[in-house]
Amino acid sequence: MISHPLTTIATDSSLLYVPTMPTWSNAATESCLLYNISVTMASHVTAVFLAFFFAFSGSVAAIENFDFYYFVLMWPGSYCKQSSAGCCLPKTGKPEVDFFVKGLFPTPLMELLLLIATRISDLESELLKYWPNIKCPSSEGKYLWRNTWNAYGVCSGLSEHDYFNKALELREKIDSLYIFNKNGIVSTDYADYSLADVKKAILGGIGASAAIRCSKNQWDESQVYEIYLCVDKDAKTIIDCPVLPVSNCATRVVFGSFTYDMLKNVTSLTANPIRMRAMNSMQVPKGCN
Repeated sequence: MISHPLTTIATDSSLLYVPTMPTWSNAATESCLLYNISVTMASHVTAVFLAFFFAFSGSVAAIENFDFYYFVLMWPGSYCKQSSAGCCLPKTGKPEVDFFVKGLFPTPLMELLLLIATRISDLESELLKYWPNIKCPSSEGKYLWRNTWNAYGVCSGLSEHDYFNKALELREKIDSLYIFNKNGIVSTDYADYSLADVKKAILGGIGASAAIRCSKNQWDESQVYEIYLCVDKDAKTIIDCPVLPVSNCATRVVFGSFTYDMLKNVTSLTANPIRMRAMNSMQVPKGCN
């Protein structure tokens, strides 16, 4: 199965798989993926999908026939706690303590799109704050941005500058952390929250449906990891999602803390010792004072 950040998208009995896009190797011949939708039966037979690539030469405008965008936000605290590898301080410095942009993914069904590219140097300071690469070892965000553009941005019909700028504008407009805090959902290591309350907070805050994707932290707790919101083709209007990613969260979820001391300054991958949870971050069992 091809890996993709959208994982599995479900609507009724159908599953939509969106495969990973290639990294383009020839600037004169750019192409996008022709998506294939496959339907699974009630027996949960593994869905099969086909990817077709078309190459075109010359300077052409992108065909903007996709249905909507998935705008995905990631909580760095969950990223840092989902494995013993932890997370690393970007070489460019500390990012913001906030939800990070994971991507702005155009979601076409059976459509072909092409590449347009421009420079994004004037957006770099904001990208370093809100779209950093905290994967270990420490690195610079520009490699993450390049790969994201090559994989998804080329399919959006936007210029490189507009693609990243729209994502930053959406992050600021949505302000997920403010919505969470306003509704009493604060990042902490000693409490959990009802998944229904988290979804209700987002719906009330932005006026549209959203999906929550979770990961497991090192203590096997279901933690808020990503928020999937849907955006119209204008790349600015938030809409109810035509299809929602399947939730993999438990009924109660952790929204763990994210602090700068979690970001290790590691320039090469080395074995990481097993990290024990701090005593002051242990959850108090129900029924205890």
